[in-house]
Amino acid sequence: MIYFFFSLSLAFIIGLFIGVSFQKGRACTNTAFRNLFLIRNMDVAIIFIVALLILIIGYQILSFNIISNVNFISGPIALSYLVPIGSFIFGIGMVFAGGCAGGTCYRIGEGNGKALLALVGYVSGIFIILLFYNYFPDVPSIFEIKFNGSIPSLEMIVPRWIWTLIFIIVSVSAVVYFLKKKNQYLPHLLKNWSPIKTGIIIGILAVLARISSMLSGRNFGVSTVDGLTEIFSPLFALFDDSLSFGFGWAAIFIIGWILGSFFSSLESKEFEIKIPNRKEVWRFFGGGLLLGIGAMLAGGCNIGHILGGIPELGLSSLIAIIFMALGNLLASRIFYVKFNNPLPVSSQLG
Repeated sequence: MIYFFFSLSLAFIIGLFIGVSFQKGRACTNTAFRNLFLIRNMDVAIIFIVALLILIIGYQILSFNIISNVNFISGPIALSYLVPIGSFIFGIGMVFAGGCAGGTCYRIGEGNGKALLALVGYVSGIFIILLFYNYFPDVPSIFEIKFNGSIPSLEMIVPRWIWTLIFIIVSVSAVVYFLKKKNQYLPHLLKNWSPIKTGIIIGILAVLARISSMLSGRNFGVSTVDGLTEIFSPLFALFDDSLSFGFGWAAIFIIGWILGSFFSSLESKEFEIKIPNRKEVWRFFGGGLLLGIGAMLAGGCNIGHILGGIPELGLSSLIAIIFMALGNLLASRIFYVKFNNPLPVSSQLG
C-alpha cells in the first residue's frame, strides 16, 4: 500500500515535469512529422530520437532485473490488423487537431482553446470505440496477430541488447547529423529548451514513469489514452456502467502533465487564452475525434507507442509509428500544400 501511494505521488510529480518539458521544448509528434516532410527540418524530431535513446538504454538496464522479484519489462502492445488502420487515422487526425496527444495536453496548459476542443474530440473518439468494443468484445481478438501464441516482439528476431546497440548507433548518428546540418532554425524555439536537452529530460522522466507505474500495479510506461480514460470514466459510466475504470496512476500523471505545462507557460509568459472561431470548431473537434478513434484501434496514441511501446521492443509500436507518419504525410500534403493553408509558426524557418 505504501508503494502504491508513493507511486501515485511520483505520477503527479513526473507528470508535472513532463508537462514542463513538453512546453519548454515545444515537443509534438505532429510538428516533428510535418517539419520533416514539408520543410526538411528535424529540430522537433530530434527530441523524440534523443528521448528514445535514453529510454532504450534505460529499459536495457531495467531488463537486468536489478530489483529482485520485480520485472519492469511487461512486453509489447498487442499487434492486430487494426494497428496500421488506426495509426493512419491517428496520423491524419494530428494534422486537423493541430497536435498529437502530447502536444494537445501541453497546449491546453497554455490556455489554447483549440487544443481543448481537440481533447474533447479525442475523449469522444475513445468513448465511441470503448462502447463499440463493449458491445462487440470479440472484435480485438478476431484481428489480433500472434507468433507461436505470443505478441510479436523485436526480441523474437535478436536479443534486446543487440537492438539497444543498433538504436544507439542510429540515434547518435542522427544527432551528429542534426548538429552538423543545423543551418536553419525555428524562431519559436530560440527562447525555449534545445531539442537535445528536451529529449534527454523527457527520456529520463519516461524511464522514471515506467518504474513508478509498475509500483502502482499498472506495469506500462507513458501514455495518454489510459489517463484520459480514467479521468473521464465517470462520464463514460453514465452511458454504460461497465465503462467505469477507476482513478489511478495514469489519470494523476495526465493531470500533472497539463498543470506542469500551465505553470511553465506562466513562468515564460506564454500563457494566453485562445478561443477558436466558428470555422475552427469542427476542424479541431473532428481532428481530435480521429485521434481518439485512431488511438483506440491502434492500441495506443503516439506517446504510448513511441515512449512506451518502442522501449518494450513491440513490433506493433514500430508499425504504428510508420503508419502515423504516413497518415500525417498525406494530410499535411493535402491541407498545407494542395489547399495552400498557411504553415503554423512551429513550421516557419528563420
